[in-house]
Amino acid sequence: MKLKYILLWIIPLFALISGCATFRVVKARSIEIEGRLIREDEIKIAEPKASLPVGERLTYNVAWLGIPVGEVSMAITGVQEINGRKAYRIELRAKTNKFCSHIYPVDDKYISYMDVENLSTLRHEVNRREGRYKKDAVTDFDQENHRAYFRNLLDGSEKDFSIPANVQDTLTAIYYFRAINVSLGDKVNYEVASDEKVYSLYGSIEKKEFIRIRGLRTFEAFLMVPYAKLKGERVRKANVIGYFSADPSRVPLVGIVKGPIFTKVTVSLAKVENILEDQ
Repeated sequence: MKLKYILLWIIPLFALISGCATFRVVKARSIEIEGRLIREDEIKIAEPKASLPVGERLTYNVAWLGIPVGEVSMAITGVQEINGRKAYRIELRAKTNKFCSHIYPVDDKYISYMDVENLSTLRHEVNRREGRYKKDAVTDFDQENHRAYFRNLLDGSEKDFSIPANVQDTLTAIYYFRAINVSLGDKVNYEVASDEKVYSLYGSIEKKEFIRIRGLRTFEAFLMVPYAKLKGERVRKANVIGYFSADPSRVPLVGIVKGPIFTKVTVSLAKVENILEDQ
């Protein structure tokens, strides 16, 4: 019997017995956090910090149907000049674990440069290794003239396309959200460039809850439910929700993606570090 057919039986079984969830939503009217007893209705979504946390590295566990499949890390590694502008250098690494790499290896790296002053994206670099698929590319964003310039570093092809003011890329979009002030019931909307297309990203702040993450602590958090539109049509590939800490650091805690057929991917915070303290 071929491996892929064996996995169709084994993976659902592991999903039922694994019990490896690293977080849970705490359903309680009140809870003690760091010596304080607070009620759910007392959770306050604080204003974000004035600048992004240079040196912060966030590491996440990734699970598919409850089965650990890999790890994702995001870090703001410093500030440098790009196209005459000071920019945060943001790096994301995504890699499958040893078991999953035998089936479908993933080793991706994304680097974005985000304008320190207005928080728009200036450059986005992609190095993807997913099974046999490879992509090495760079997109430069001319925010002043509203044009983006894409270069495929593997085949040499190029493409330029129009962009709206202060557009984000798929990585800076996360940090942009962390920097804007929101309250319960608010709706957010901004533009995100991906695969040489521009999507309208929408999100609603729907509830405040306690999120307990194994190995860390219980967080005061809020739920954001995003969706995207392309050329006015809603993109319906999957349902996504995300929890963020309600404190001024606005740390992404948990992301859940549910697909239409036997798919649930969970990304949950595992570690928070300051990489500058180790240097």
